[in-house]
Amino acid sequence: MCPAVAVVLAVKSLDAAKTRLTPLPVPPVTRPELVTAMLSDTLSAVRATAPGNLIVVSPDPAVHAAATEFGAISVPEPTYGDIPDGWSPLNCALAHGAASAPPDALLAYLQADLPALRPASFIAAVDRARTLIGSGAPAAFVSDHSGSGTVLLVAGAGFAPAFGADSAAAHRAAGAAEVDPRRICWPDLRTDIDTPADLALAQTIGLGDRTSALLAQSARQQSRDAAQ
Repeated sequence: MCPAVAVVLAVKSLDAAKTRLTPLPVPPVTRPELVTAMLSDTLSAVRATAPGNLIVVSPDPAVHAAATEFGAISVPEPTYGDIPDGWSPLNCALAHGAASAPPDALLAYLQADLPALRPASFIAAVDRARTLIGSGAPAAFVSDHSGSGTVLLVAGAGFAPAFGADSAAAHRAAGAAEVDPRRICWPDLRTDIDTPADLALAQTIGLGDRTSALLAQSARQQSRDAAQ
């Protein structure tokens, strides 16, 4: 990984995160615990690629604590009054985090809920994105497993992230090139977690250590409770 790449992630308050992850697959686990575990596995995979900077934006102290564990720069989320018209809080948070990157860094905006992510996939996707940008594209992105969302956007400082509903179409319309548009490569990178079905898919790929351990621990507790 070229040290000139800065990776930026954003996580909302844990109490409000991932409300669609209901019901949880193993009831003793809580959503904040699961979100933190998935973030930790995402950061662990990215940190293994030795990025120039790893930046996490959040209003939540627990998220900042997890980020610090992986040597990330913790950035407070911008307040509501700081969000420009037409921007979502997520994209505003990502742009706010990007301001902490070196001015000449290539920015890699990454979803924070990729518990199956492997370092090799992340490196390969960023390298392909860099090639497309070097060929003239202003940015390049990797769509999620459905093809409608975006899990990774690589861009220079002048390209605004457009994460959210139908973000793949939004990034494409803004001129970004799609990396591997047939979605052949990197199922681990493409599987962000919004629903229980997404988590089940990630389990078939192979979860990272933190998420796997959390779910296993909760399953054991559930078995003990049922036996009593």
